[in-house]
Amino acid sequence: MKQILQKDELMKRIDTCLQKTSLPRDIYEPYIARPFQTTCFFDDLSPYIQIDRNDYILIQYERGVQVLHKRTTEADEVIYWVLEDTIFLTVYIDMLKQYQVDNIHTHLPHDPSIHKQIVERVNEAFRAVGGLYEKWHHEGKRASIEAQAKK
Repeated sequence: MKQILQKDELMKRIDTCLQKTSLPRDIYEPYIARPFQTTCFFDDLSPYIQIDRNDYILIQYERGVQVLHKRTTEADEVIYWVLEDTIFLTVYIDMLKQYQVDNIHTHLPHDPSIHKQIVERVNEAFRAVGGLYEKWHHEGKRASIEAQAKK
């Protein structure tokens, strides 16, 4: 039976991965803890994790409706899932700052060069993290994690 890591250890491992990147800590730091806070408002399509004795429960909501409820015993899947979301959000928020837009009244331009910058920065971050998480990023593992198991 695999050892189920607790919230603090998972957060520590996620933080250690993110520290290898050049991403701004002040942006990503709040997103490390958010997936483990499952008693408040749930952001759309953000990862949330509950920890049971024998496994992790991966949860996502869209417009207040739970769209994913999946169990895994793999701590690396949990870490990777949070990394994917956190890295993308951090890059996106940093780009909002760079272009001085608020994403409410002003937005990033719908321009292929902006999309390319985001993809390059996300890939760069995963290159810095390296190992299994970089491999999974390039394989698109997030989609398989978020796919519901067939009944």
